[in-house]
Amino acid sequence: MRRVGVAMAGAVAGGLLLGGCSPAHLSLVGVWLDTDGRPLARVRPCDGDQSAGVTLRAYPDDRNGGRGRRGHQAANGWSAPAVPALADTTFPLFAPPDSWHPETVGPQQMLSRATYTLEFTAYEHEDFVDYVGEVTFSAADLAGLERGEVWADGRAMSREAFEDLVGDAC
Repeated sequence: MRRVGVAMAGAVAGGLLLGGCSPAHLSLVGVWLDTDGRPLARVRPCDGDQSAGVTLRAYPDDRNGGRGRRGHQAANGWSAPAVPALADTTFPLFAPPDSWHPETVGPQQMLSRATYTLEFTAYEHEDFVDYVGEVTFSAADLAGLERGEVWADGRAMSREAFEDLVGDAC
């Protein structure tokens, strides 16, 4: 009986160690269209945090009108795997800063039947991801924005509301 108790305790401890906690997903990224209809993005890591990289990926929407699934191969986008000095940055969605050395996938333009995810990872200590800043959107989401609005946290909002959202998250 004692062995069973020790074995159970070991199994529970092992499960907790292996399972760990996944990082928080925070709404620290906003996207919108400029006056020429060009998509722009803003990433807003919390002050002093480092980044492990930034990625934009489009996943084809399901035939039933559902949002794209990450299990599919990315249709387009880019990846900047090592951006250690990520700061509050605004940039054209398909033209991230050259200093990020982005690697592109597919055509660098909005696709109408795809769901996009723009995200970055951030950490305070090198071996632990504290959070993921992200936004998920489609071309239709951006087209539906009013002047002065940004898409973040799964919805349209004013730029001031986005600033408040970031301030609350950090």
